[in-house]
Amino acid sequence: MDLHTVKKAINGDEEAFLAFMHFHKEALYRTALSYVKNEHDAIEAVQEVTFRAYRKIHSLKEPAYAKTWLIRIMINY
Repeated sequence: MDLHTVKKAINGDEEAFLAFMHFHKEALYRTALSYVKNEHDAIEAVQEVTFRAYRKIHSLKEPAYAKTWLIRIMINY
């Protein structure tokens, strides 16, 4: 994922946010699955994290750490 797309997402570009989430959805799913141990709950967790990330994307200060930021949201969820 290029930093330009992440910066656009931070600035409110919804298409960039969707591209950002699509790029990281597999890593989020794998992380969720390792915690909740079943597919249904993992999918639900990814949906919740997507919602939380959408609400808080403007607070992401360093675009280079976007994946880490997402994974942290997942772990906290």
